[in-house]
Amino acid sequence: MKYDLRGKAVVLTGASRGIGRAVALRLAEEGARMGLVARDEAKLKDVVALVKAKGGEATAIACDVTKDDSVKQMVSRAAELLGGIDVFMNIAGITLEKSIEDAEPEDYRRVFETNLFGTVRCARAALPHLKKSRGVLVNIASVIVHAPFPRLGVYAASKWAVAAVSHTLRQELHGTGVRVLIIYPTVVKTDMVDEEPVLAKTPSQTPEECAKEIVNAIKKGKLESGTAYLPKFLSAVFAIRPAWADIINRFFLPK
Repeated sequence: MKYDLRGKAVVLTGASRGIGRAVALRLAEEGARMGLVARDEAKLKDVVALVKAKGGEATAIACDVTKDDSVKQMVSRAAELLGGIDVFMNIAGITLEKSIEDAEPEDYRRVFETNLFGTVRCARAALPHLKKSRGVLVNIASVIVHAPFPRLGVYAASKWAVAAVSHTLRQELHGTGVRVLIIYPTVVKTDMVDEEPVLAKTPSQTPEECAKEIVNAIKKGKLESGTAYLPKFLSAVFAIRPAWADIINRFFLPK
């Protein structure tokens, strides 16, 4: 099933930087009409200007995905401005590099508040609109779900949870016409990677490369998609021989 994004009303969180920013610029080339969401309204307006320079259509909507009222107001505002919502993309996320032994409960709460609960808040608010449009919900997990890495356990746990919720939601929405797409990005060269020196030596891709794969997955009607081939190999090794995968991982660890 092919999905044409031209003229579609697309809302994406985390649009002020990194993958979200790159996706917005890619969607501009596809002719989508966008509601760009993030906490930093000034940076959002910069992205809106770039989208318009590409001939695209976008508006900035400030929102904190960790706040229930903020999310509800954002989704209502986006639907009003765009005349509905055809695609909702949960891209906003944060990371943390800390060992499981050192991580405090508050570390889990902070990461889960954005990565998992933010995704759930936005999905619940957007679903009534997506059911009307028989649209697409895009949730961003991570390749770390399939290929775990040391010192990223808190982040991995939050993304495992996003994947679990997304798989379950896909089944619960059967018959509604809503498609749930789960994306498993590889390591991407964003400012988040600066917080993860353990991953500094691993192969990575640019936000633009990642955005291209995400948009293509939407257009091709996929339910799941990675954004690079090498991590798929490592994921397969983890599934077949976890001990071998651990050895491969050690090549990328700082001395």
